[in-house]
Amino acid sequence: MFDLPYLSLFCFLVGFGAFSQGFTGIGFGIIILAGIAFTPWDFERSAVVVNLLVVCLNLIIIFVSRKDARINWALVGFILLGSAVGVPLGYWFILAVGDRPLFRLVFGATLTAFAANELFRPRIRTPLPKPVGLIAGLLGGFSNGAFTAAGPPIALYVYSQHKEPALLKGTLQILFMTTSVWRIANVMMFGKGITLPVVKLAALALPITLALAYAGHLASRRVSSRTFLMVVYTLIAFAGVMQIAKGLKGLG
Repeated sequence: MFDLPYLSLFCFLVGFGAFSQGFTGIGFGIIILAGIAFTPWDFERSAVVVNLLVVCLNLIIIFVSRKDARINWALVGFILLGSAVGVPLGYWFILAVGDRPLFRLVFGATLTAFAANELFRPRIRTPLPKPVGLIAGLLGGFSNGAFTAAGPPIALYVYSQHKEPALLKGTLQILFMTTSVWRIANVMMFGKGITLPVVKLAALALPITLALAYAGHLASRRVSSRTFLMVVYTLIAFAGVMQIAKGLKGLG
């Protein structure tokens, strides 16, 4: 897992993902894993490294924004009911089919949906009904359990509940962190656990994560995000299409 060429690629992906997270508020885990999927690294082990980094990043974001954060705890609890089931299902999925074409197909579809959601930003003008929150939690939890990416389903539902999305960023951070911690618990209970190589790689990547996330945050105050977003999510969409193509080829 520590071969130099792929380790260098991993550090680049971490830096790029962290910069995107600081610049736009999203994209960290999905960018890293989109790149890792093209390497011979064990995807499940790589996802655990990303999982640890995501929790650290979320904790820091929550801490620095604690004075401004407005958290809808009722909404958090309702969505987490779905996520509580979705995360174990997603983690079972990666353990069961992580090295098969079906996994590439689902992962590619997730990447493509994530990119499409960010590129086209569907606006839901009326609040979605409460039962949809359970479904969003279930789908987001599954995506987090399988790919450490709970974003689109949960974000779409949460943002539909308020006319000013900025007021719900704290709610989203709590949801993402909680589902990430729940995923780590599933790794400990049902997977290979948090091994020493995983901890070493996460420790190596943590300074890069923090430095580039902060750099992205500073850059976001001075540079328009439109072009950057187009480039990032077009690359993610391309990675998604490539994974789908590889999955279809494997099935054939």
